[in-house]
Amino acid sequence: MREIETHEDAVRRVLRRDDLLTLAAAADRAVGIVRQRDLEARRGTAGATLFDLALERQVALAEGDRRWAIRAQAWDHAAVLVRYCALVGTELVSTYTAAEMHARALRELEEHGGPPGVRRLDKDLTLGVFNRYHAARDLRLDGRHQEALDLARRSPQDLFGTGAEPHIAHCLYEVGAGFIERGGARQVRGQLDELEGYWHDTRAKGFSTHYRYEFVRALAAWAARPGDPRARRHFEDSMRLLGIDPAGEDVTAHDGEDHRGVRELSVLLAAAEYLAATGDGADRATATDLAARALEVADEVRARWRVIARSRAPLAEVFHRMYGDIALLAHRIGDERAARLGLRAALSAKSTGFATRIRDGLTFDGNPLVDNLLTQIVEIENPEPGPMTDTPQSRREQLEALREELVDAVSPMLADTVFPPPADVAELIAKIGPRYALDYVELRDSLDRTAFFRTLIEPGGRMAFDRFDPGEDFRTLVEQGTRIGDLVRALRDIDLDSMPGLADEGGVDFRGLARDVLPARLTEEILPAAGPDAPVRLLVSAHSWLSLVPWAALRVDDASTRLVQRAVISQCPVLTCLSGDLPPRVEGDALIRLVGRDERVSVYGEQLRGVHVAQERDAWGLGLSDDGVRLSSGRLRADAVPQRHEGRFDDALRERDRWQFLHIATHGGGKGFDQLLGIPGEPLSAARALGLRWPASVLMASCHVGLVLNDHGSEPLSLVMALLTGGARCVVAGIDSVDDASTGRVAAAMVRSARSLHLPLDVALRNAQLAEIAAGTPASGWALLSAYVQ
Repeated sequence: MREIETHEDAVRRVLRRDDLLTLAAAADRAVGIVRQRDLEARRGTAGATLFDLALERQVALAEGDRRWAIRAQAWDHAAVLVRYCALVGTELVSTYTAAEMHARALRELEEHGGPPGVRRLDKDLTLGVFNRYHAARDLRLDGRHQEALDLARRSPQDLFGTGAEPHIAHCLYEVGAGFIERGGARQVRGQLDELEGYWHDTRAKGFSTHYRYEFVRALAAWAARPGDPRARRHFEDSMRLLGIDPAGEDVTAHDGEDHRGVRELSVLLAAAEYLAATGDGADRATATDLAARALEVADEVRARWRVIARSRAPLAEVFHRMYGDIALLAHRIGDERAARLGLRAALSAKSTGFATRIRDGLTFDGNPLVDNLLTQIVEIENPEPGPMTDTPQSRREQLEALREELVDAVSPMLADTVFPPPADVAELIAKIGPRYALDYVELRDSLDRTAFFRTLIEPGGRMAFDRFDPGEDFRTLVEQGTRIGDLVRALRDIDLDSMPGLADEGGVDFRGLARDVLPARLTEEILPAAGPDAPVRLLVSAHSWLSLVPWAALRVDDASTRLVQRAVISQCPVLTCLSGDLPPRVEGDALIRLVGRDERVSVYGEQLRGVHVAQERDAWGLGLSDDGVRLSSGRLRADAVPQRHEGRFDDALRERDRWQFLHIATHGGGKGFDQLLGIPGEPLSAARALGLRWPASVLMASCHVGLVLNDHGSEPLSLVMALLTGGARCVVAGIDSVDDASTGRVAAAMVRSARSLHLPLDVALRNAQLAEIAAGTPASGWALLSAYVQ
């Protein structure tokens, strides 16, 4: 087992994750109330703006409503929003601090008068307990531990026989958490033990909040003495009280203001981390099972609350950090069962959903069908409240029907991106088939620390999952390259001797980068067994700045062997969108549009002459000239010369299933769904491309349009992703600015391969890159073209 953190850090992680989960559930309720009442919040409002709107409405209620209970609740909601956003780093401007608003909420509840020296009861005892618990949590998170403890201390006798009595467990949890955080675990453990009779021998043993008392006792025992058997017993009691059988199969994610799956997720993961940190092999196996079941609860909660990992809904950031915690746990356990757990967490963190972008005002210009379907999805997910509102079951049925319409109208991949399916590792292994696959993800955990994780999946399903450090050198190089212009300059002629990530001779240190990012088993065992004529098939799903790595150029040994010399490399932004088929052979009818130097295009306001297309024209048998080739078509045969195809480019693509190959050469630019192909008279945006039907094989000899940024907080929306969701099976494109001459040679070689050998595009790309390496072409001339697959 890999040791990666102290017991003290492990307990801190549990406490912070519980804070994040409980705050997120409360923040979701505060935002949800506004969303239900306010049309502006229900439609077309981005997540950050939604928080602003919710805070504005809650403060207005708190300052202006005549009813003290409404004012108290509104102040509490507003304070929760401010604290949550501060905790997860979401910008939210507030006139008041969270502590000030919690104090105002408590003042609204104070009874006036009564005997001097006697603690006054709140006007509403249940609301008072919750608001005090929230206020104490806020003070603790602000580092004001003694004030938090003074506020949270409440005897059960104070509320005995009232409806508020069960909720005293929340205050006890806060007392325990406060003592643990300031190093007093042994002290508070004794105080909590004194209440055992109350919780075990009175009606309190049946309170739904009883688990909270046992949970904080487990944390206190763990923090006081790692390996204390009492911690194990208290974790078991906490799970039993929640209906979680460690040896069972099912876990129920409860609904309700204080539930939302938060209870189960917090306890399940804490128990798993405790067993992994303190137990033996059998305990670590149980830890893997508990964490896997936590992922199942998370999937259920995400589905019920429509939370996509990359969306900006209140719970989204918490899920992302929870996935980071699970990935760390999987790395720590280190066996193959844990590797599957880590991969599932990584896939869940990278799951995508175009429908959520509609809330951010994204529209699909020129694609009314897709736009209308996605708008319907958002309206069903966010119904207007009222007696005619459909039931959850009815809404699920409507959404499933719309999913099938998306499958029929565009492709299964589009349906999977709109409705992200839960990660099914067995199904994914079957789809990967004879390939090796590398999945990467950068995750932030509950302690606000970031780390990279990778999974190596081998044919047959063997896999390894680990945390790794890719170093900052290449990240800095990429960021610097972005600032000075283009990554290609860093690969070719950058003149910054002191920049990290460069080898002694001034080029990119591809050997060092390979050592940092590729697993040792791949470079030391798998690739050496493959020869130039018997390459392995390698599928890469990158993430964060690793999306910009020119994988083909990596040097996998000290003999300077390039990765492309041992592997046919393809990329897939998200493995859950992978189809089971390898890229098809290129044959049938082709569509060609080459924008030559005799044409002018506009790319984001910049007027440009077309590109050098002489070599590509020659490969099609159209003569050695840089003049453009207007829209043309022809059979993929060595003796067939393309002929002019009348009409517009997008009209031709609407000839459903006619075309098997598309070749475009022009300027491209932009990022994400703003990416654009400069075609004279009909520029093609990624958003418009989404609704078109694309050939199975697409070659785009264009700058930037192969750039698929794949970051936390944003979805991998791009022209390549649009083509893949629109039916393309393999797309070759440039990830940055590409050199006209060398890119023309590579594209021309691929066209000749398509016309004579009918090789799949990823294989044809590799063959062309090998020819460039043999000719001594620098990496900038061939490594920035990548093959993406569905």
